[in-house]
Amino acid sequence: MDLSPFERVGIIGLGAVGGSVALAAKRRWPSVRITACDPAPISHEAVAQGLVAALVTTPAELAACDLIIIATPIPAVPGVIGQVSHASLGALVVDAASTKRIVMDAAGASRLAFVGGHPVVATNGVGLGAARADLFDGRPWLLVSSGRADEAREAMLATFIVGLGARPEWTDAVTHDRVMAHVSHAPHVVSVALKAATGVSSPESTPELTNDWDGIVETNADCIADALTALAAKLPESAETLMGTPMVRDIFHRAAALKARK
Repeated sequence: MDLSPFERVGIIGLGAVGGSVALAAKRRWPSVRITACDPAPISHEAVAQGLVAALVTTPAELAACDLIIIATPIPAVPGVIGQVSHASLGALVVDAASTKRIVMDAAGASRLAFVGGHPVVATNGVGLGAARADLFDGRPWLLVSSGRADEAREAMLATFIVGLGARPEWTDAVTHDRVMAHVSHAPHVVSVALKAATGVSSPESTPELTNDWDGIVETNADCIADALTALAAKLPESAETLMGTPMVRDIFHRAAALKARK
């Protein structure tokens, strides 16, 4: 069995995504050594079960790692980038946040060899208990170059992501945030607004998930607003318009055609 491109991996935030990285990495490369930085009590269980080799309390203690993955909620990512940079760690650093401009701005102000990352997945719950080894299988993992990591390490990262089961795809921060606003963030806002309008509660919503979406909206509000404005311009203004024109049917047909081209 071949070795992982990175034999010593540090994961900051051992939740659903960070835990899934650990599980997927162990599935592909059983010998990879994973160190977690997470204060949650369940992280100690991960050590006891052998998923994580060591548990530390600060990013500075990840000095032995050659890859560090920041899998914290979005609002915490810039601060973690600052901590890792202050510790002068030599590892390649990648995040897993759902918006990228705020992350790349923080990375640009740091001294890190950094690549922005976003595994485009839907987790069923929060925390390590929601982690799955197959979470990334067949899913896109979007990457944004900061210009601070050399091509060799960027290629190693892409190989590592393929080993986790995902498909690495390169983009830029602005395009990423704009596209995600249209295909994910704005639709979620509309869904929540419709539920609120009908008074229907969402049983799958938890405070943790709500906080995650608060971070997404806070860091991508302008792109989400643009997407909602574009959506509003396409919708019929009244029931009569909806019933009397093929507008909505045409929207579905165009969406189906776009999906077929992928």
